[in-house]
Amino acid sequence: MKIGFCAKLDRIGEVAEAGFDYIELPVSAAAAWSEEEFEQNLAKLKAAAVPAPAFNLLFPPTLDLLSSETADEAITGYLRLALSRMQKLGGRVVVFGSGKSRRRPEGVSYDEAFRRLVEVTRLTGKVAESYGITVAIEPLNRNETNMINSLAEGACLRAAVNHPAVQLLGDYYHIAVEHQPPEDIVRIGGIRHCHIATEIGRHAPQKAEAGFRTMFAAMKQTGYDGLVSVEGKADDLSIEGPVSVSVLKKLWEEA
Repeated sequence: MKIGFCAKLDRIGEVAEAGFDYIELPVSAAAAWSEEEFEQNLAKLKAAAVPAPAFNLLFPPTLDLLSSETADEAITGYLRLALSRMQKLGGRVVVFGSGKSRRRPEGVSYDEAFRRLVEVTRLTGKVAESYGITVAIEPLNRNETNMINSLAEGACLRAAVNHPAVQLLGDYYHIAVEHQPPEDIVRIGGIRHCHIATEIGRHAPQKAEAGFRTMFAAMKQTGYDGLVSVEGKADDLSIEGPVSVSVLKKLWEEA
């Protein structure tokens, strides 16, 4: 099992020194780089001790995906830039969280918003496939967005999109905040990518918790062979990072 840490590129040295296997970078930040900045950062990543196989923050908050004023061409244009850069940076899976971007607009029914989200996600999958990238839908808790708040809703979106490049992410923090059973991973047929942090404080795991065990057991039951990214706070990554790596790898072995 490969354990990574979600951070910006300027922390890649810290992530490597803490013993993580990889870094998960924000793709929307990479899309905002100038060409010169991109080439400099590409060289920096290639010279680093850890790769970046996974990315998050697919869409910037300024891109309102479900608005009737946002054209498909604007979404496609952004995706081609962002995902082409992600591909060059070594990315293989991108997390579709972007809670603000996919928020249901006021006055729009859930059904209408869901149908539009299916269209946008299918479009995203088609562009991602052309770059050899898989999109992992991230169910977020209701404090962060009003669309796709549970594994079951995420699985319904995945099924409605019905595209091989569109899969599902399981995030322990959001699962716990929404009081979902991690065993739902089995019921909905598995996940493609995983985020993990403590429910209290959204912190990098420092001890073996029962919820982590349950989630890993469910993932193993479905034959999970993806990555596990720590998406949590660490006051001192040089101290807490190695603990997280050790705890999570042991939990995976025991699950």
